[in-house]
Amino acid sequence: MWIWQLKDWPNFTYDKATVIPKLESCIQAVSPLKQLSQLLSLEQRLDWEAAILLDETLASAKIEGELYDRDSVRSSIVNKLGIGKGNKFNQQSDAMVELLLSAIRTTEQQVNHGIIKHWHQMLFPVAPIITPMTIGDYRDDTMQIISGRYGKQQVHFEAPGAANSEVEQEMDLFFNWLNTSSNESTFIRAAIAKFWFVTIHPFDDGNGRLSRIIAERCLAEAEHTNLRLFSLSSAFENHRNEYYQLLESHQHIASTTNNLDLTAWIVWFLSMVEIAAIDAKKEFERVMQTTRFWQKNQLTVFNTRQRKVVTKLLETIDFSDGISRKKYKAITKTTDATAARDIGDLVEKGILIPIGEGRSRRYLIQKH
Repeated sequence: MWIWQLKDWPNFTYDKATVIPKLESCIQAVSPLKQLSQLLSLEQRLDWEAAILLDETLASAKIEGELYDRDSVRSSIVNKLGIGKGNKFNQQSDAMVELLLSAIRTTEQQVNHGIIKHWHQMLFPVAPIITPMTIGDYRDDTMQIISGRYGKQQVHFEAPGAANSEVEQEMDLFFNWLNTSSNESTFIRAAIAKFWFVTIHPFDDGNGRLSRIIAERCLAEAEHTNLRLFSLSSAFENHRNEYYQLLESHQHIASTTNNLDLTAWIVWFLSMVEIAAIDAKKEFERVMQTTRFWQKNQLTVFNTRQRKVVTKLLETIDFSDGISRKKYKAITKTTDATAARDIGDLVEKGILIPIGEGRSRRYLIQKH
């Protein structure tokens, strides 16, 4: 049977003795982030948030099996944060960035039927051509999570409600709980909210993304901030197999004696928040390194190509192992001779450090 078929649904329980130590560890990791953000200038803070938002957008899509173009996502982010002028555009990823920003910027508003349906519309600016789906309203049919080829399918989960009105009743219960003040830790409420929403599965598609957004709103409320301090989806994506296994094990109940205990789910969720917070602190350190780099090199002359590559090396971990001449050419769309001349100039100025020999030669940025 499914968890929502239990007579006490949705009165979730958990073992406080098991959860509290993980909660304390999680809070210790998250709490310094807001304080660190206050040490940054407005420009630095936006740079930090842009990097977090980039990771969140790409990871959230990847969990759902979608791959966004990194440069298009970055263009949307810098345009919306007002920290640059992006020249690439993708309607789907742009809509996702808009949704992620608006959800965190409006934490003072309660989430209700109208807002969640509006978010769903934002998530799908263009209706899918191959698979028809209802956009901006709850599903009006049975929802099953199925895998395997035709005739050999395995049903991993079936959501509650087979009609729009039944789904709305499930969402009424969810919103009543979500919007009622409680003495319970907001971190724990975020874990429950994520699980509860994705179990209801109120829409034809996009439920995973919306469930993470709701959880992140809860976490932002916990820290009393409208800044995106960390990327929860990145942690989820890096532990995707655990995520699906835990979801399935909690949603598929072997017997009525299992009740509605979410202890294991909550502990895992809190560990993901902790991992995300630790990664965000590394992002803070990158922002500080970048600031020191440009301060140190404020009189250094860069041509347009060099500045573009140096900026990329500073802002992403994609090039943590350095950059090759071939990659330099690809990024700047220039000739081999020009790339060699540009790189040689950057090495001479102490901006890049060569490592390796021959075809394996790469160049690391000198950050200190």
